[in-house]
Amino acid sequence: MLFRDKTPATRSEIIAEADQARSKGKLKKAITGYRKALELEPKDPVVHGKLAPLLARANQTDAALESFRAAAQGHLDKGFADKALAVYAQAADTFPHQVSLWQQMAQLNVSKGHRAEAVKTLLRGRFHFRSKADRRGAITLLQDVLTLEPTLFEVRLDLGLQLAREKHLAEAMILLNPMELEAKTRLQLRRLRWTMVRVAPSAGAWGRWLRAVLLGS
Repeated sequence: MLFRDKTPATRSEIIAEADQARSKGKLKKAITGYRKALELEPKDPVVHGKLAPLLARANQTDAALESFRAAAQGHLDKGFADKALAVYAQAADTFPHQVSLWQQMAQLNVSKGHRAEAVKTLLRGRFHFRSKADRRGAITLLQDVLTLEPTLFEVRLDLGLQLAREKHLAEAMILLNPMELEAKTRLQLRRLRWTMVRVAPSAGAWGRWLRAVLLGS
């Protein structure tokens, strides 16, 4: 025969070609290459980690999230918790309104014994949930924070306000009322009573707030 069939590319060659396409900004070609590589080894966390941000750029949100999670889980399965955390951090930066990504990072930090870092992670996530449509996500993350650190004063104020805005007034008051006895500074007392005014405005609530401002009691 004058011509012979070309030898099929190896998986390493497929990945190398996809890497080259990615470096040149050839989004579709890179995505196609990484997906072809995953057909041969579906759980490869490194390839999923390369593919996920490209899918996000291509507005394939569900597929991107699936690859981010597959990458993180693949690293966890191999015992690389720090790599999994890095993947979730990248995913949360890409999709900051996905509550579960912040929760996964927090859970991983807790599993590593980094409770304080887990709290910080959840609070970073919370501030991406500012609009009315995002309020349920904010409540979920604040509740997760208080599960880890139940005494955080400002977090409880925030949660009480968000609950009230979601029409859970009784739950908000159960959370806020005991804090009168826990306020350690005049500032805390003023902030608590101002929150109470916002949650349940009344002549009495306004009067207690003014007393805290003027008299500190």
